[in-house]
Amino acid sequence: MTKFCGGGVPLQAKNRSQGTPCRPRDTEGRAAWEMNRAGRRNLSAYTESETNMLPQKQILVVEDNLLNREMLCEILSQQYSVLEAANGQEALDLLREFGEDVALILLDVMMPVMDGYTFLDRLKADPELSPIPVIVMTQSDSEADEIAALSHGATDFVPKPYRPGVILHRVASIINLRETAAMINLFQYDHLTGLYSKEFFYRKVQQRLLEDPEGEYCIVCSNIENFKFVNDAFGTKAGDELLREVANITQQMIGEDGFCSRFTADRFLCFQRRDREAKDRANFGSFSGLMLSPMLRSVVMRWGIYEITDRTVPVEQMCDRAMLAVNSIKGQYNQFFSLYDEHMRNRLLREQFITDEMEKALAEKQFLVYLQPKYSVSEDRLVGAEALVRWVHPTQGFMSPGEFIPLFEKNGFITRLDQYMWERVCELLHEWKQKGYPMLPVSVNVSRADVYRADLIETLTRITKKYGIEPELLHLEITESAYTDNPNQIISTVDQLRELGFVIEMDDFGSGYSSLNMLNQMKLDILKLDMKFIQTETAKPMDQGILRFIVSLARWMNLGVVAEGVETREQLDRLREIGCDYVQGYFFSRPLPCEDYEQMLRELPADAARPVQRRRDNASGLQTLLLVDEDAASRAEIASGLEDQYQVLEADSASEALVQICEREQSISVILLSMTLPENGAQKLLTALRKDPVAWRTPVLATAPFDAQLEEQALNLDADDFACKPHTMRSLKKRLSRLLGWDAFQKRERRLQEEACRDYLTGLYNRRGLTTAMSGLRQEDLPLALYLFDLDGLKEINDRLGHDAGDQMLCAFATLLQKRLREVDVLARYGGDEFVVILRHMNTRETALKKGREICEAFRACALPGGCHASCSVGIALCGADEKPDEQLIRHADEALYRAKAEDRGGCCIWDDWDAAGTD
Repeated sequence: MTKFCGGGVPLQAKNRSQGTPCRPRDTEGRAAWEMNRAGRRNLSAYTESETNMLPQKQILVVEDNLLNREMLCEILSQQYSVLEAANGQEALDLLREFGEDVALILLDVMMPVMDGYTFLDRLKADPELSPIPVIVMTQSDSEADEIAALSHGATDFVPKPYRPGVILHRVASIINLRETAAMINLFQYDHLTGLYSKEFFYRKVQQRLLEDPEGEYCIVCSNIENFKFVNDAFGTKAGDELLREVANITQQMIGEDGFCSRFTADRFLCFQRRDREAKDRANFGSFSGLMLSPMLRSVVMRWGIYEITDRTVPVEQMCDRAMLAVNSIKGQYNQFFSLYDEHMRNRLLREQFITDEMEKALAEKQFLVYLQPKYSVSEDRLVGAEALVRWVHPTQGFMSPGEFIPLFEKNGFITRLDQYMWERVCELLHEWKQKGYPMLPVSVNVSRADVYRADLIETLTRITKKYGIEPELLHLEITESAYTDNPNQIISTVDQLRELGFVIEMDDFGSGYSSLNMLNQMKLDILKLDMKFIQTETAKPMDQGILRFIVSLARWMNLGVVAEGVETREQLDRLREIGCDYVQGYFFSRPLPCEDYEQMLRELPADAARPVQRRRDNASGLQTLLLVDEDAASRAEIASGLEDQYQVLEADSASEALVQICEREQSISVILLSMTLPENGAQKLLTALRKDPVAWRTPVLATAPFDAQLEEQALNLDADDFACKPHTMRSLKKRLSRLLGWDAFQKRERRLQEEACRDYLTGLYNRRGLTTAMSGLRQEDLPLALYLFDLDGLKEINDRLGHDAGDQMLCAFATLLQKRLREVDVLARYGGDEFVVILRHMNTRETALKKGREICEAFRACALPGGCHASCSVGIALCGADEKPDEQLIRHADEALYRAKAEDRGGCCIWDDWDAAGTD
């Protein structure tokens, strides 16, 4: 019979009722969990009440004698949670359920059903259970019995009768030894590949260089080309297998004298002698002479090499230089090696100079606003301007934006510069308003990093209010490439900005990133055509370019069109002919200092208008049906019969239908397709539909006069149903309704799957949902901040006012998170009173701490049931763009959280490492 000491509640159930996070059920996570618990326990600043809240370690007692079991339970239960089993078989059954939670086993040898030695053999044969230490208990204290126990895999040997002090000391000692070993192993090795961890690799390199001051060494950084594709195409399990194989082969090639580390997701570092590296370059490039899996044979590896000549350079910087070398050949055909050289060094020094100067430049206002005028094509008059940044350095003079803007986008400073430009432009608009000049709009850039800032809308609103500027005067140019990063997030952000009155321009349209489908989803105001696109298209004959189509499409969607980079009269005439609205470029004016542009404003009439385009949204509320039929009479009859239930769009050919689909891809609910379109149009349309990643979900009802061959062809091309002509309107409506019903059923299925990832109480993600969300985040190269919030006082509310009141507190915090954070942010109830929040594009400590403080302060202002005090603490862990979020990030946030609670701050603590954690 199985028994639980200490209240008779199974350990996992007890932990969940106390709000303790569930422990990892995988082998790799067990050591990390135990290290985390050990780290918490060793914090000397914990109060006694906080220490008592920590989960107890669990010990399994396997003893057939009931009196002995009860005696051991009495000895251990004050410090541990105890499970009991009467024989080895019962113990194995318990371990299958609680194995990863059991810290140690006390085992009798002589038992019925299954004796202790058999149990030990079974235990050690199981890789999941074998790490659990076992103390054998026996009546005999002979050397032979002790040797027998140890030979079967026991850790220690305790004779009967039991001495409480001896048992407690041996139990504590063995558990501590196990945790210490787990901590060391976790620090030194990467859990997936078995190579050294990044930090331990640094230490090993430093040690080797000190031991061998005359040796000539190098650091080699390897990168798997397009590793994300492997994960996407074959799954993360295949990706992990690939990483393990690359790690094993790399270790074989560098030999016993070198060593390797897994630096980030698909990047490896090798330390080896320079002469060995030179000899092995052929092997590095092709893995020649090695037994490879089929997947690895098709993998392309790049290698960056840094030869160590200056040992005063920190090891971390040596590795950075090797990575700089490998990045320099990324994507280059048939080039696998790059050696860090003076050219790279000079570029690095230049980038370092810019980085060192950027803060000072911002503080001293070295960044200037230049304005490039925009003109109406039809009226040949000034209608606004685009704000461009120019950096005038006191010693370097004008610095090229092409040099510093990409660097600022990479290091995150672009958000500071953008905000500075927004403020300066609003300041200028305010000055011109005070002087009585015509108020023409000015466009400002909003970078990709800005779009994902949690406070973007708040910042823009604050600046416009500060200077008394109407939002429509500040046009926001969002580059086309930003729309593909996270469509849902940018759609939400753009919608909110437009509701506040800001005018949204898609910048650089035609540079090769966006889709017509994105235009249909996005509520934009203006398309701004890319300069190179304009120059290329206007050089083509009128009937060969697509510029006319794009302008016509924009006009159909009620979007204004701005063409930039107009340099010649021919380009202007071509743009005027096809109906472009506004132009800018050197043909009209170069970018001007503010004073020169202000002079242009003085010369304008006071009633000069400004262009503000707004997109008309269809608000009919009906589902949209696309009717594709070559017979005009048939289309008219069907459209008339269906107009009470559908908004009917018509097309008489496959090409026209494709245009409609491209323009309205997301909004079309169902397609009614004639299989007798001329030139095999129906077959071509069905083939094109099924290749589109979005449109293939749209149900298609194929129609034709009775023809078994046509019906078979339609179904083979994935039409969802087939109706013979002629058909009654009632029959047609039923078939369409059935198709849409099946589509709705599929949508319900997707909703059910999503609900399985949601916490039933708060509606936020549960642990399963958080795991899924983090898997998605691993595919993005974005800086992240992970917050682990812990609510104070939940137990008090549960005890004093009941669990309904406690649930209200949890829901109140969840609602607060939803109101203060963006839709794209990951919000999860991690367990009990703990919540996890992951914010994208959070790459500075100051911003991360500011957001954590803001949420803690907002929660303190909440009114809780019974007048209880609301407060929370938060631990924060940052994840760089070159790192991937995993369970370790949560553990870091957990350690920071417990540091904050230990210091009784009730606020924020951000994880650096245990030697230097930054606390707010």
